Amino acid sequence: MSADGTGRRGRRRMVRSGRRLAVLGAAAAFTVLLAQHTTTAAFTAQTDDTGNTASTAATFCASPGSSTLSASADTTTYQTNPTTTYGTSGDTGVGSASGANGRVYVKFTLPALAARCVVTAATLRLHAHDPDAGRIIDVYRVDPAAPAWSEAATHWNNMPASTVPGVGSTSVAAAGWQEWTVTSMVASFYAGTNSGFVLRDRTEGSGTPYWQLYGARENATTANRPQLVVSWG
Repeated sequence: MSADGTGRRGRRRMVRSGRRLAVLGAAAAFTVLLAQHTTTAAFTAQTDDTGNTASTAATFCASPGSSTLSASADTTTYQTNPTTTYGTSGDTGVGSASGANGRVYVKFTLPALAARCVVTAATLRLHAHDPDAGRIIDVYRVDPAAPAWSEAATHWNNMPASTVPGVGSTSVAAAGWQEWTVTSMVASFYAGTNSGFVLRDRTEGSGTPYWQLYGARENATTANRPQLVVSWG
């Protein structure tokens, strides 16, 4: 009895030791694989105990980060001055009035993303120094199929169309930053054409005129110029 019991205990210890070695061996192989292929496709490691597995994500962003970008171009188109360009103005304006609407076009040069990185967040920020509280201002992506627009040539009569859906933001009550979450739009810029944004009052043609004035990229106060905050990972 004693000899048999001792033998069984010995065999159990050997089995447990074998499992530990298998787990340690899998862990060592897992570590080597990570060191050799830090940004390759997904893999799964498994020990002889089927209850223990380890997997990676399909991809890794080589260099996550974020950046606050300054506008590379912006302008206003005014319905009452349909062939006049305003690309050198220190302000841009969104307006709603009967036969006298105004829209803002703004574009940013986007940074190159590191391998396997995607946009995780993007916020458009315009500094309103003459807001009309309570208005909803929508931002849209400029139609990528439209001809490229420029500060020097874009006016009401030739302004490019926009794509839907838009993203709305309520006007600030006092001078300050107004913001729009534009993550999906910026992701579409990376996936296709960086056509820029267009801002419009949600209710154009109002019987009572409403105007939002924002700092343009030529604004004398650098801190009040348009910004696009982009994060990736």
